[in-house]
Amino acid sequence: MSKFTSSDSTTGPQGAVLRGPSGSVFYTALVAALLGFGVFFDHTAATTYSGGDMIATQQADLAREPTSPDVRHVAQWAIKSGDPGGRPFVIVDKQRARLFAFDALGRLRASAPVLLGAVRSDSPVVPATPAGRFVTDTGRSALSDAIVWVNGDVALELHALPSPASPGRALQRLASDRIEDKRISDGSLHVAGNFYYQLLAPLWGRASVAYVLPEMQLVQGMFNRPASDRPRFAQSPRTAPPRRPS
Repeated sequence: MSKFTSSDSTTGPQGAVLRGPSGSVFYTALVAALLGFGVFFDHTAATTYSGGDMIATQQADLAREPTSPDVRHVAQWAIKSGDPGGRPFVIVDKQRARLFAFDALGRLRASAPVLLGAVRSDSPVVPATPAGRFVTDTGRSALSDAIVWVNGDVALELHALPSPASPGRALQRLASDRIEDKRISDGSLHVAGNFYYQLLAPLWGRASVAYVLPEMQLVQGMFNRPASDRPRFAQSPRTAPPRRPS
């Protein structure tokens, strides 16, 4: 895999139930309908890959990206544990300010820089980006211009740039090579518009998982635990973050 560069995007329609005559016409139509499903949301193809093959493919793809050992560990753990449950998922590496998008099989689709909360913390205190495992809240997403994931009472939003929720000089900060320049939000996530609309917009209104890696504690202590034993945070009031110098 390579870093995200393209801005073209298509997503297939939901497959319809086909009724009609048997024979070559029927099977040709059936094949065409199946091919219309987007690769990103291909759940049924999971049966064609063994866990070992998928992990090897995933790790080879990650080796060609600017990844940390923690990203590789959580990506591999997700496949081995089956934690995403056949859903696409993203991994957010706060220490490197980068987001990685995976399909429902655990294959890396692309990665891109991401803007994060202005302060370092794994708890949901404004203006920090909380760490943990989040799942899609389709109801909140439908009422927002963002993808919304939740972990207990904590909501995590992902926006495309530019948006009304964008922090000041967001595009310039996103393009900077300095990690600290990307720490400017109220805790929400912000990615380039072309990356969002091609790779992430199809998650809007669909089930997905987001793993936000901790930066104040060990990754293994957060994601290797049973679901019932993972940290769960109570939502803290979200207020406007203090302005940082441009």
